[in-house]
Amino acid sequence: MKRLSAVLMALLLAISITACSSSKPAESKPSDGGKVEQEKSEQTEQTAQKGQQVQTETPANVSAEKGILCVNYTAFKEARDKIDEYVLEQSKSHEVVSVNLGFATVTDLKILDYLLPLEFMGQSNKSFGKVDLGFETKMLQTAWAQDAELTYNQDTGYLLKGTNAKGNKLEIKAKFDEDANSLRLEGYKDGATGLVFEYLPIEGGYAAQYHYEAVTGNNMGTPVMGLCTYKLIFKGNNGSWARYDNVASEPESILGRTPDAGSFIDGAAHWFTVSDGKFTGNLNGNAF
Repeated sequence: MKRLSAVLMALLLAISITACSSSKPAESKPSDGGKVEQEKSEQTEQTAQKGQQVQTETPANVSAEKGILCVNYTAFKEARDKIDEYVLEQSKSHEVVSVNLGFATVTDLKILDYLLPLEFMGQSNKSFGKVDLGFETKMLQTAWAQDAELTYNQDTGYLLKGTNAKGNKLEIKAKFDEDANSLRLEGYKDGATGLVFEYLPIEGGYAAQYHYEAVTGNNMGTPVMGLCTYKLIFKGNNGSWARYDNVASEPESILGRTPDAGSFIDGAAHWFTVSDGKFTGNLNGNAF
């Protein structure tokens, strides 16, 4: 996030400097001082009379940011981070959960190459009120891959290609439904599926699933890898996390429907539920 903030600040600062250098400061006339003060007084009085109206009006930038991928994804990520922090804090008093959280929770570092670009897609619309793929491409070339190429199609969504620091060829397809505020991402590394990720809002929270290869065990000190599906559904500070190990294929899509919280994590190898601060579940073979 610090890297993202630095990139955004550098680019936006350059734009603001250019805009400022092209405009002239307004000149003030000493003789108009009384008139200016009178206008300010009248404006203050009008604002006071409209107090109730000012408080209920929607800021102009709210509608401008509605339906923008990066804005919506950030809202999801912040909500997920908040409940993850809550679970971590609550787990300190639960011996099994505290040492086994990693069996059911997603570690973004493992899939950062695929998720990081979501924070840039739509940044031009957020900043300037219009789409500028050139602007977003430059940001991605700085923060993601030097050879990043970004295109967009109304029917299929964003397509991003680039090479990571290890020389792997990456391809990301991101389709955002601005009406449902839901997202599907498909990530590929050297032609092979690296991640399938979906999320959608539910009443008071979100449902999401991640599908990628993760460590499922250990053999004589060597990590054992397997294809896994992680699921998450939460509302406020209550929710469930789950991981399915060594799955044969990606899970059924959750887009276009609201998953049932009670059955969403059925059959998981590792899972836990937190409700009013209390845990139930089974992690690493330990039921509680």
